[in-house]
Amino acid sequence: MSRDNILVVEDEDQWHGLYQRAARACGLESTVKIAMDLATAERLIEELRFSVAFVDIGLDISDDRNVDGLRVMEKIRAAGDDTSIIVVTGRSGQDALSIARDAMKKYDAYDAVGKSSVKPVDVRKLLESGLEAYKKTATVERRTARDALLGTENVIMLDDQVMRATKFKGSAGSFYDFLAKLLDEYLPIVTAGDAGHAQVDKESGLVYGAYWSRAIAAAMAVCFGSASIMDEVIRTARQDSRLAGKYEVGGDVRELADFGIKGAVFLMPGYSREEFAASTP
Repeated sequence: MSRDNILVVEDEDQWHGLYQRAARACGLESTVKIAMDLATAERLIEELRFSVAFVDIGLDISDDRNVDGLRVMEKIRAAGDDTSIIVVTGRSGQDALSIARDAMKKYDAYDAVGKSSVKPVDVRKLLESGLEAYKKTATVERRTARDALLGTENVIMLDDQVMRATKFKGSAGSFYDFLAKLLDEYLPIVTAGDAGHAQVDKESGLVYGAYWSRAIAAAMAVCFGSASIMDEVIRTARQDSRLAGKYEVGGDVRELADFGIKGAVFLMPGYSREEFAASTP
């Protein structure tokens, strides 16, 4: 499975260290991303999928009416992520309590905490329990990788076409298993602009596509086909930094061979999330 990314949405600098220390104690310091405003938080959510998010409701200390944190939670859920959201508020009174309760209900938040009473040990416990809750809900079904790569239209017809083109020696179920093993560390993945899902080249028997991985915040190219053909495709990609004559790639991330076919995942360096979304690799 992919790494656990942690999002901290907090406009007060002095609180950042508290969350980073909790993440360090859990061995997750390098995966913490901090956003001090709504725009940064939204950009990070587009780039990455987060296991746990600590979200301060108010993101402008000078404005008691600011509730940008709610928009952050909305963005997380709109992305379809099962992130364990932990609502944070420095405000007091009935209004603040009502907002926190509404946020927990509307955005299915995992827990809530007030800044006035929180201690370092509390943050660590919330992080640990939030991670545990996330791992229980964010299960990857066998079809998830297949649907992300090939789309959800004409599934039976397309699966038959792909398995015939690549000479896959197994059942549809084993085909889903193969793609899950190849891609599970990079899910969820999204396509670039209007490029659509993977293409099937009937002549070469190759299936290929370019995607943005929200697990590792990077653009990547995926290609699979007959093992004998893929050996040459991978060798050429490493030598010429170009995969299947389609994508400029860097170092390969993963190879997998089974059922007579082989798949490869290569990084596509030099893309930001915005550049990739606007491109058609």
